[in-house]
Amino acid sequence: MGGPNMRTGIINKLTAKSVQSASDGMYSDGGGLFLRVRGHSKVWLFRFTRDGKKREMGLGSVSLAEARKKAADARAKVTVGLDPIAERPKLERQRVAFSEAVERHLATNNPTWSNPKHRQQWHNTLHTYAAELMLLSVDEITAAHVADCLLPIWLEKPETASRVRGRIEKVLSGCIARGERLGPNPAALKDNLQHILPKQAVKVKHHSAVPVDDAATAFGALWDKRRTGQGYAAAVTMILCACRSGEVRRMQWNDIDGTTITLPAERMKMRRSHRIPINSGLALHLSETPRWAGTRLIHPSKSTNRPISDMTIAQAMRRCGLSDYTPHGWRSTFSVWAKREGFARELAEDQLAHTIGSKVERAYQREDYLEQRRAMMERWSQFLGGGL
Repeated sequence: MGGPNMRTGIINKLTAKSVQSASDGMYSDGGGLFLRVRGHSKVWLFRFTRDGKKREMGLGSVSLAEARKKAADARAKVTVGLDPIAERPKLERQRVAFSEAVERHLATNNPTWSNPKHRQQWHNTLHTYAAELMLLSVDEITAAHVADCLLPIWLEKPETASRVRGRIEKVLSGCIARGERLGPNPAALKDNLQHILPKQAVKVKHHSAVPVDDAATAFGALWDKRRTGQGYAAAVTMILCACRSGEVRRMQWNDIDGTTITLPAERMKMRRSHRIPINSGLALHLSETPRWAGTRLIHPSKSTNRPISDMTIAQAMRRCGLSDYTPHGWRSTFSVWAKREGFARELAEDQLAHTIGSKVERAYQREDYLEQRRAMMERWSQFLGGGL
């Protein structure tokens, strides 16, 4: 597929019978014409390349003959250098309900979301705050429609409103790319909704962190209770590793190999595997942590053998008199401590599994400084007391 000189190859590969009996999947009729089947939905698509970019044009839920007719017309336009999406009159474009576009976006992106609650949050917020858009065709939605949905919560719930706006924008961007509506995106903020919606107050939210000077005492309180509940034990592991609470909650015994813990990419926020050196405090803690039958998790929920919740760790901190601080804040405590101790920024950032540098720099960066980080993490353990 591609450009004015697009070669169609074999066409008319499907039959009316094969179309009728097709199950979920994508089927090629040749020449850039595809049938996409999802449940009871059967939609025709025309794929082509223009200006070096792959494009996808919806042809609607029509008969095989009608789909081939529309595809032939689109191919003819591509051949003479025209954009069949831009050339198509608005009324001829495939009409897709916003609700359908939302479900398609969720189905497409769900495999990439590490947190299962993320999909539910997308679904709930859009169906709650963008309910008026659901029955509209995506090519009917205007900036005024989007603004009407957001105005009731724009100032009252600014964080939620901003997330809803961003999610609407992403869904409609996909529709524009598929040729289901023309741009610009009505949910875009810059030079668009910013002229309709009132200006939100800027609030910078930080995760409250234990001051470095108080860290050893705070850690000691958690260490002393680590055998009385999974929240305390997981908090100790989290602090000694300087990792995110979600990474600790899903950490498994088979992630440990000798003196190193290796967390696979699918469990990491940045989708890169991460190695953690085991310091003396962590080694002692893990050696005294019981293994629960029926699970590989180091800190499972006793009632379900599933990962404990983030709230479990937060509650453990509150019970130790640390209600003013958050679990995630310990990463900031570690960062400040590492800088104070004179460790190179790269070592601390790698320990925190942060992405630093430009894309080019990261492409050439293969070293994760594991061995250099061992000395730093041992010093961190000794600073905290490590229960030793």
